[in-house]
This record gives sequence, structure tokens and C-alpha cells, in this order.
Amino acid sequence: MPDLSQDVIADILSRLPLKSVCRLRCVSKSWFNLTTEPHFINTHLNRHRKKQKIILSSNNSLFSLDPEAPIDDDMLPLEIDFPLKNHPNTEWVHMFGSCNGLVCIMPQPEAFFIFNPTTRESLRVPDCPMSSHICPPEPQEAMFHHAYSFGYAPSIDDYKFVKVAYGCMVLIFSLKSSSWKRVQDFPYKHHLEKSGTTLNGAVHWLCRRLEVGGTCVIAAFDLAQEKFSDLPLPESVTDYKRFTTGVLRGCLCLLHQHDRRHSFWIMNKYGVKESWTMIMITDSYSSISLKPLCYWKDTKILLARSWKQLLLCNPNDGTCKNFLGNGLPDKFCADVYEECLISPNLWFRRNSRLRLAPITVLYTFLLLVHMNYLLLVTELSKFLTKKSN
Repeated sequence: MPDLSQDVIADILSRLPLKSVCRLRCVSKSWFNLTTEPHFINTHLNRHRKKQKIILSSNNSLFSLDPEAPIDDDMLPLEIDFPLKNHPNTEWVHMFGSCNGLVCIMPQPEAFFIFNPTTRESLRVPDCPMSSHICPPEPQEAMFHHAYSFGYAPSIDDYKFVKVAYGCMVLIFSLKSSSWKRVQDFPYKHHLEKSGTTLNGAVHWLCRRLEVGGTCVIAAFDLAQEKFSDLPLPESVTDYKRFTTGVLRGCLCLLHQHDRRHSFWIMNKYGVKESWTMIMITDSYSSISLKPLCYWKDTKILLARSWKQLLLCNPNDGTCKNFLGNGLPDKFCADVYEECLISPNLWFRRNSRLRLAPITVLYTFLLLVHMNYLLLVTELSKFLTKKSN
């Protein structure tokens, strides 16, 4: 080991499972520092990105489920500790997006946390200082309140929490700057989803344009530029209701319900209308909500159905069957995440260091002045003592 360079050691450690890396942090201070550097954390994430886990939110509980676990392990869901878990006001844990292993959760009304299910680290999103009541909903849309989402902008290395108040006022919290700001208003008809789908540094909602008889589009909100743009839909999708969105293998996808049937669309090339490919789910489900999660063993698509069931869909013939997992809660919401070492507090610590830097410089300067003053007084005292003698 003494003959190996730090680069070689980092390359070896980045190929190990996350739990092994966490254990090896105790070997030495140098290994701890090495495995907590942003470059190492990103390298480890990129090498293990394909290994996704399911996170299930339920009544006062969060669970993790490994869909690739051996049959011997029965794929049992493991309960996860989370912020405010034992608080008496915590009833249902809502989730508003997952990105790079970080999940946005709301265990209590208006209490949002950026949470790492693997390391259990969390950061509470501060309350928005700007009022959202200046944009009330229209009477026919009174049932739609706020929508939230969470995503990552790789071009600026920043995670952002998005709040759309009553379908019109867009507010952004940046982890990098640790501050809120208001951007352009939501330029579409009120959407039905509470959480958008994050992909390619943007949050996506299926909406309708505001004008009378407006066309149905995918609204893509760029997290770096903080602007909206439109993505084309398949020709047959003309109604923004009864839909869900998701991501599979880096591709945006739509699940649309009509006449107890679901059409499954996958956009193989981002932003290219002609790249939409359809899979018709042949089994009939009365449920409005079918959410795509991930591929299971590279052959079938794992879906979450209406708060109560996981399904495996065969993309070749569109047939579905129940995904067998013991110990699943009676009702749950599901999302996916990757195990990672990213800390939601990393940006907070960076900002703290930046804020402390000027104070540290001033303190050092004053300390030097004080030391020089003491030295001068000491030398002057010696001189006067010698002269008096």
C-alpha cells in the first residue's frame, strides 16, 4: 500500500460498494479526506449510477427496497430513519423528486428536507420569505394548490428546490447560494402533478397552454437558466389529464390512461418528437396512476400503481404481473434513488467557509498588529530599564 499513489487508491476505492467505502473511512485520516472530496464522491456516483433502489413513503415511515436483491433475501423493505420521524405531527412522508441520490421529502406540512437515504444526512429548506398569496387560484382550479419539485443543474453544479404557488408564481431555492428568488410566472394552465420529473437539468410537467384551446405540451423548466421551454408530445396525446411522467435509462417517458388502457411513451432522443416510441399495456387497470420507476434486471419495467402495488411490465408484449415483495406497506408512494456519498450540507459548509474567510483575515491582521504592539512595548521597556541603570 505505501507504494500506491493517492490516485490509484482513489480509483480502487471508488469501485467498491458504498457501505465498504464508509467502513474504510475509518482506516486513516488520509482515506477519510480522500473519500470525502467532491471529485471522489462524483466518481463513485457515476460508477454505480445503474444500481438504483426504490424508496417507499408511507404513514410516518420511509422504506428502501432493492429490486435486484437475491430471492433468498425476499426483497424485504428496510425502514429508514428520516428527519422528524418521531415527531407527533408527522403523519405521511411526501416525496417531491430524487436526483443523484438526494431525495426531497416533506414529513410535515411545509417542512421540506433535502435528504440522503443512504447516509441519513439532511438539510432543511428554509421557509420562503416571499408571500405566495398574491397569486390566488381561479375558482375552477381551487383544488390545485402548490406544486413542488427538486433537481440538479450540472452546468452550474447546483441543486434547486422549485415551488409553483397556485400554478402561477415560481419560486426557487438554491443550495449553492442558500437563498430564495422569484423567477418568471408559470406560463401554462394549472398542472395536475404535485411533483415534476427531473432530467437533463430541467423539471418537466405535462401542461396545456394558457390560451383558449391551447395545445398540450411538456413544460421544461431549465434549472440553470431558470426559464421555461416546450418539448413536443406524441401526436395522439392531446389531453394533459390522466397522465404520469418519469425517467427510464435517461429517457423521458409518459404514461397516459384512456378507457382503462395505458399507453406508455418513451422519448428515446431528448427533445426530438419523432423519437417517441409507444408500448401499449395490454392489461386493463382502472387506476389513473401508473408511474414508471426503473428497469428490473434489464428486461422488464418496474411500475408503481395507485399507492398500493408494484408491477412488472414486459415491454415486448405490454403484459404486466405483480412484483413480489414481502412486507410492503398497505399504501405507499414510490420513487427511485441511487446510493451515494453526496452530502446535502456540502454547499452550506462551503458558504460558511466563504462567509468566515473575511472575518478570519481581519482577525489574523488584528492579531499580528497586537503582537507587534506587545513586541514594541517589550523592547521599549527593556531599553528604558537599561538606560535607567
